[in-house]
Amino acid sequence: MFIDKTEISMSGRFFRIAKLRHEWFEFPDEPGALAGKLKQHKPVPDLFTFLQEAHAPRPEFPFYRETASASLLTIKSFDDWWENLHFKARNKARKAQKTGVEIHEVELNDAFVRGVEKIYNESPLRQGRKFTHYGKDFATIKNDLGSFAKESSFTGAYFKGELVGFMKLFEGNGIMRMIHIIATLAHRDKCVMDALIARAVKICDEKKIVHLHYGDWTSRGLGVFRVKYNFQRHDCPRYFIPLTSRGKFMLNLRLHRPLRERLPQAWADRLIAVRNHWNAMRYGAAGNAAET
Repeated sequence: MFIDKTEISMSGRFFRIAKLRHEWFEFPDEPGALAGKLKQHKPVPDLFTFLQEAHAPRPEFPFYRETASASLLTIKSFDDWWENLHFKARNKARKAQKTGVEIHEVELNDAFVRGVEKIYNESPLRQGRKFTHYGKDFATIKNDLGSFAKESSFTGAYFKGELVGFMKLFEGNGIMRMIHIIATLAHRDKCVMDALIARAVKICDEKKIVHLHYGDWTSRGLGVFRVKYNFQRHDCPRYFIPLTSRGKFMLNLRLHRPLRERLPQAWADRLIAVRNHWNAMRYGAAGNAAET
């Protein structure tokens, strides 16, 4: 749904939580006024939550807040970043070029979208989870990729003329954000993702942008990959505004946090392992390929 020109997403069945659909890319200037308009929407969300960037000066708001953590790389220069990488990471970043992969900026045209569609449909699983882009048609993919057209750019990785990976970058206020980065499973031996990360740092250096943001901070899965390239945890405030009595109840009992965030780390790790194993069995050869 849209409130004025701001797109809002709502999750949950019993407890409804609203947030900006494009978190990390859009930030409300007047969250109190936006919350008031959400109260007029039917059904009324129980909670409204929004993020604030910590790297840019912003006003503090008189709402309940917690900490959200992002994976952030602070860049002095490409050469400085490169020299401070572990030699194994440097070798991986070089490998794509040595194996014949060409990386360059691309336009959002039909040929590029068809290449993206092929990558998306390679496997129903990514990192053990059901891949949200799997099965999307050409028109949907093109529409999705077209978001934030003025602020975004695309970089493609090609092997023998075939798109084998790409990233979409969003240029914000003194920060570059990775909206999307992905490579084919079939060409994982060429370290395409590693080379794309290096290209992102190079772009930031060329544009004199100090910060590169790559998703939420995590110690598992992609988090290990990010740390290898010197991304660090960067804390930002996340605010919560109750819009109903149920919303106040949620905050008081801390029910607004997903169950996975309330579990002990060891329990969460076991559940993730079970989920990955189940998905691999469910999707057969495709699932096993996505996990290796």
